[in-house]
Amino acid sequence: MRPKRTFPSKLHCDRRARSTQERASPRAPTYPPASPALTPRERDVVELLVGTGLSYKQIAAQLGRSEGTVRTHTERIYRAFGVHSRLELIFACQALRDARSDAA
Repeated sequence: MRPKRTFPSKLHCDRRARSTQERASPRAPTYPPASPALTPRERDVVELLVGTGLSYKQIAAQLGRSEGTVRTHTERIYRAFGVHSRLELIFACQALRDARSDAA
């Protein structure tokens, strides 16, 4: 004989649906309100990452650094801006420029 199947309570289903919705809802990216503190070399890397779309290898050649150094700078830049990709960095820089132009 098979055991009787029990169904979760309505309250449990509501909680589960709500938590699923919260996880699925798109979060607005949180960009730093002010310009993050970057070194001059990191600023150079940001300009090349965002403005030109060059690869790490091309950026390294242009700056006279190794590709590993450019990757390290990029990691620190991403951390400073609170982003995880180049596209997010582009949006963060754009938001920062917009905020500066609105303030001026």
